[in-house]
Formats: sequence, C-alpha cells, structure tokens
Amino acid sequence: MRTATDRSELDACVRVLAEAFAQDPLMASIWPDDHRRRAALVGYFTATMRYEHSRIGVVDYLTDDAGHPVAVAAWDGPNRGGTVAGLVRTVRAAPGMLGALRGRLPAGIGVRQRLDAHEPTDPHWTLVNLGVATVAQKQGHARTLIEHRLAHIDANPLSAHLVCTRAGNVALYRRFGFEVSEEFDLANGTSLWAMDRPARHHHS
Repeated sequence: MRTATDRSELDACVRVLAEAFAQDPLMASIWPDDHRRRAALVGYFTATMRYEHSRIGVVDYLTDDAGHPVAVAAWDGPNRGGTVAGLVRTVRAAPGMLGALRGRLPAGIGVRQRLDAHEPTDPHWTLVNLGVATVAQKQGHARTLIEHRLAHIDANPLSAHLVCTRAGNVALYRRFGFEVSEEFDLANGTSLWAMDRPARHHHS
C-alpha cells in the first residue's frame, strides 16, 4: 500500500483511473462520446489528483510486481479549508479541467453541483474515486484499498461518504458499513446513490 505524493506517482495513478472510468455512467453523462471521454479523462483526473485530492486528502494505490499502480483510491479528508481554499484549488485545477471539459463545461459543472448538494456538512472523509486496472480486477484490490483507509478513519472516528455510480456496486460498499442515504438522478437521468458510513466509536 502506498500513498501518492509526487507528480510521477500521481500521473501513474491517473492512467489507472482513466482506464477504470472509461465506461463509468457518471463520466458518460459528462462526455457521451466514447472516444472523446477516454481522451478527456486523463486531463480530468490529472487536474483533480494534482490540485484537489492529493492536497486535501490522500491518493492510495496498490502496485503490481514491477511497481506500477494497478488500483487507486482517492479520498478527500475532513480538512478542506473554507471557501477561499476551495477557490484556490479550483483555479489551479481550472486549466486542466477546462481542457478536459471544453464544450462539456456546463455538463461538468452540473454534475459537480449535484454531487456537492449531497455532501454531508459535518467533518468526514469522502471516497471520491476508486478504480482498478482491467488486468488486476477480481483480485480483492478494491477491498484492500477501502479497508486500509477505513482503518485510519476509524482510529479518529469520523464518518465516511461516497456516491456510487453503478447499482451493482451498492452491495460492495454495504459490506464496509456504507448505507444508501439517498438515490438521485443527474440531468440526463443517470441514477446515483449517495452512501454514508457513520463514525465508529470504540468503547474501551
């Protein structure tokens, strides 16, 4: 288990996520065109990993025997700063984001607003992206990544949140204590599931 800190690590993680999210329903709602989506996702994830998730959270990853990332989990932590800090991150990420979104900017903003509206208000961790390379699937990597970070979260009991983009994955997250708090739709009708996991208070 490693946590990406430098740019080369983050860029290697970006490649895994861009592949893993190539057919994701939420990403397809932003970029309906398959070819365009695959090209845009590299720029999109590069911007969000470098300027958002690695700054206010953690990007955990697992590697193959050669040391290349094959599974990635990006989390936002509880200390996200105020409005100004958020704006600074947005401005830094903006060139890459605008390049990735281009004519899809309204769709991208619309999706972001929907997700933000379902974000809890109390301090919490958010699982933003979880992706496993095609060659490394069905090997328990997603479980390893989730359990690793939840152990940290439970050590300083905080709640955790995520938005599930596939009906088939709801059961996976339930196994880790997440429950659906709300089902909602994107503008194009894509269904999403907001899921929350309460803080685990340990009694000695």
